Amino acid sequence: MVAVAPERRIIEDGIHAEMMPSANPDDDLAMHNRRDPYWDRLWAPGSQANWVTGPMARHHKKEGLSPVNAKLLLNEDEALRIATSNRGRTERLAAWGVLDSWRTVSAEQLAALTGCRYFLDPNYSSMAASFSLDLIDVGTYANKLRLNPGMNSSVVFRIANSEAFGKVIEPTLTGPEWLSVTAGHPWSTGGQYDRHNVLSTEFGLRAAEYLDIGAVLGEKLSSVDLLAGSGLGKKIARPDGRRADGTIVRNDGLRIAFELTATASPAFENKVRRWAQVIAERPLETSGLTVVFIAAPHPDRSRRTSTDPRHEIYRTLAKVLREFPGRGQDSPAARIGIAHWEEWFPDRHLISEAFLSLKADFAINDATGPDRWATRGMLTDYAFEPWCTFDATAVLENSRLLAATPHWMRKGDHTHLIGSPMDRAGVNVPHPAPAKPHLTKGRPLGAAVGNGGDAKLPRRLRTEW
Repeated sequence: MVAVAPERRIIEDGIHAEMMPSANPDDDLAMHNRRDPYWDRLWAPGSQANWVTGPMARHHKKEGLSPVNAKLLLNEDEALRIATSNRGRTERLAAWGVLDSWRTVSAEQLAALTGCRYFLDPNYSSMAASFSLDLIDVGTYANKLRLNPGMNSSVVFRIANSEAFGKVIEPTLTGPEWLSVTAGHPWSTGGQYDRHNVLSTEFGLRAAEYLDIGAVLGEKLSSVDLLAGSGLGKKIARPDGRRADGTIVRNDGLRIAFELTATASPAFENKVRRWAQVIAERPLETSGLTVVFIAAPHPDRSRRTSTDPRHEIYRTLAKVLREFPGRGQDSPAARIGIAHWEEWFPDRHLISEAFLSLKADFAINDATGPDRWATRGMLTDYAFEPWCTFDATAVLENSRLLAATPHWMRKGDHTHLIGSPMDRAGVNVPHPAPAKPHLTKGRPLGAAVGNGGDAKLPRRLRTEW
């Protein structure tokens, strides 16, 4: 069978990330100073991280089965005191928001997304308290060649499979805090695929660092329902909880949902078909929805045509698109693209020109075989004109409320987006009558006096990060 994939674009020279201007204000946490989760071969093909959970650590300590890091096992009262204290609160909430949104992140990624270097240390009090309360699990890469197998900045974090957040943490949060951490949706668990999740987080982080985009959203906010159903004020015929791995939102509001895949399994074919169905039901001008599949097999996989999963990924997409004929702007063929991790990031800490425009292949040519595919940049060559009733850019403002948004993209006071507690209550701010009316000059309650400035809400009631 002739492969339907176009000829592989060999990119001999990439641009080292150190030479690129990064939006991340902390150079030590930028891409070129983080481990490369693809090219550094942190996992053997098919392996997972080595995880430690709170219940597991307590059991091992009680039974004396193995040494346990005592710094991670705080008593419940001390852990709760740390997890609810004002010290480090902003960064702690941001960390919970990142984990809730992206599911699995490395310590370096967590530090980069939150802007807090303390998260490079798994023994940091906020992480130790979160672990002790069964909010998170701590893992290490399954690499036996690493000289020091102990805890250090090479650890990974994930949301623990427990009800601790709802029972212990949520009652201590103000409304704005809860909204910033959870985005107004239930705290999420499950869906843990270590290499896949860390790669997805890294891609979203790199997009936020180096691309001219409006927002980047994690897996939690990339569900079919939010992208094509309730997020648009519409109902989906069949309830669908499936999610993309993340979403890039252009400055004009175009959504680029991205899916990383290492193989072309039957599950992958079903995933492509579901996205094609959704896209066929939602015009581009009223949804702004596009999808790109990123082939990210393990770098040690064979590059021979017969075994390279990239070719099977193209075959699968071409097969599914035959069920949805058409080449127009609203067709699945024009809105579902394929890219390859190695073409966007050709080597360790390298960035290609193709990544800077998000070049992907689309099956829109009137031909068969490899000639069917046309390459275009999803940031530069993809036109989008939203319908007059579709506020495509509202998501950009709302994303700045979220703790999971990279910290440099959520600066400023966004209280106006959700209003004050009195605004939400629908009542006017009470103005008590002055004790000595004959002496008052009528200054409004809360108005500035001298150099003090107007009174504001307490910091915890503002979404100011």
